[in-house]
Amino acid sequence: MFRFSLQTALNVRGRQEKMKMKELAEKLAVEHNIVNQINKINDDNRGADLGMNQAKQSRSFTIRELKALSGFKGRMKHLLALRNRELEDAKKAVLEKQQELIEASKLKKTLEILKEKEEKRYLEKISAIQRKNMDEIAGNQFAQKMRS
Repeated sequence: MFRFSLQTALNVRGRQEKMKMKELAEKLAVEHNIVNQINKINDDNRGADLGMNQAKQSRSFTIRELKALSGFKGRMKHLLALRNRELEDAKKAVLEKQQELIEASKLKKTLEILKEKEEKRYLEKISAIQRKNMDEIAGNQFAQKMRS
C-alpha cells in the first residue's frame, strides 16, 4: 500500500491553507461591513437632503432645521472620511491575506505534486514487479508444457 513520505507536512500545509482562508474571510467580512456603513451614511445623507427639499418646497422649514441639517451633514462628512480611511486599510489587509493564502496554496500544491509523482513511481514499481511475476509464471507454464 502506498504511503507518502511527507504526508505529515502535507497535512500541516493543508491546515495552514485553511487557516489563511479563514483569516481572509474575516478580513473580507470587515471590509464588507465598512462598505455597508458607507452605504448607510450615503443613504442617510440622501434622506436628509430629500427631507429638506420637501420642507423647502412646502415652505415649512426653519433656520434651526437648516442648522441641524448643516450639522448633520458635517458629521456625516466626517464619518464618511473616517470610513473611507478604514476601507482603504481593510482593502490593504484583504490584499495581504490574499497573498498569504496564495503562498500557502503554492506550498501545499508543491507537496501534492510530489505526492503524485511518488505515487506514480510506486505504482510503476508495483506494475513492473507484477509483470516480472507474470512473465515468470508464463515461462514456468511454458517449460512445464514442453516437458509434458
